[in-house]
Amino acid sequence: MKTAFRLLAASMLSLLLLPCISPLRAQEPSVIPLPDVLQKPDGTRIRTALEWTGERREEVLEMFSQEMYGHVPSRPEGLHFEELSSETVFGQAGIRKTVRIFLDADGRHGFTVLLHLPKTARGPVPVFVGLNFKGNDATLDERASSRWPYERILAAGWGVATAWRDEIEPDTPHGAEGGVRSWYNPGGDWGAISAWAWGLSRILDYLEGEPSVDASRAVVIGHSRLGKTALWAAANDRRFAGVVSNDSGCCGAAISRRKVGETFQAIDTTFPHWFTRAFDKYMGREEAFPGDQHWLLALSAPRPLYVASASEDQWADPEGEWLSAKEAGAVYALFGQKGIGEIYPAPDTPDASGRIAYHVRSGAHDIKAWDWEQYIDFFSRWLSVND
Repeated sequence: MKTAFRLLAASMLSLLLLPCISPLRAQEPSVIPLPDVLQKPDGTRIRTALEWTGERREEVLEMFSQEMYGHVPSRPEGLHFEELSSETVFGQAGIRKTVRIFLDADGRHGFTVLLHLPKTARGPVPVFVGLNFKGNDATLDERASSRWPYERILAAGWGVATAWRDEIEPDTPHGAEGGVRSWYNPGGDWGAISAWAWGLSRILDYLEGEPSVDASRAVVIGHSRLGKTALWAAANDRRFAGVVSNDSGCCGAAISRRKVGETFQAIDTTFPHWFTRAFDKYMGREEAFPGDQHWLLALSAPRPLYVASASEDQWADPEGEWLSAKEAGAVYALFGQKGIGEIYPAPDTPDASGRIAYHVRSGAHDIKAWDWEQYIDFFSRWLSVND
């Protein structure tokens, strides 16, 4: 009898303590009310892909432009390109080109792109396009090999084009004094994320004229703040054939209303230069924002979209990123495309059978060679690339 009583008492105690075991699951994704991306401001509901493309998509894009990132300007007049060097690398497996993108006719402003291509390709190749954190030379350092595993990417038949974020727009609160915002459309409302996204589109402008690249199969990729940038670049520039968000977190892929990890208050206090100043009014008021980040992901539809998290990166809210990817499936469904499943996956088990993919990698906030393997396999399948 005493044993039975102890078991009952232990069971009741465990039930009482259960909500405390995993505080990050205190708000289950299924019970958080989210704004419906398919409902227009007048209450009518979008029911077809044509209605999304012709009406609702532009409304959602404009909302994010006005309220979070600022407007991305158009291609500048005088844009031109110059190949600075070309060399064989990785034995005889690859070609490395260094290209200068000049943003005006007289060449006063510009930035440098590092383009890696497989040497044995039989024709124009698809390409991953992304910005880096520490400069093009740093991506060649062995310590950065997991973030930019060039040899593996080239072996799969892909190219890689990357440029240094800070050469486009320095990542500081006063970055506009030395970046593209200081000379091109200086009176605009665009923050650094929009400036970096604008730079990614200029790389794509160059790739469209590069004979070794099939620019119609260009996938924009980014990690952390540059993952936010990749999503925003794909939203604004539909020439990108697909997009990868790696650990992009708050104001990237993660649902804001969960308030798990980084919040509007935290991000806009530390990185105000990333955003338009209209975003300030939402500090501590996530519920007042007109949409949420699944709306941002939906702007990539119907193109292949891969959202990735890391199990130890709670600041970026992995469950919130998964929920956002799941909810974006409502727009993909309008195009007859499958999204991800209803169950949050175990670490290192990608859900990648549909046009949207998601995984949570074991480990910390980073982009690893394993992540790249998933991206290569996913986009090679959707964009018809054979290993």
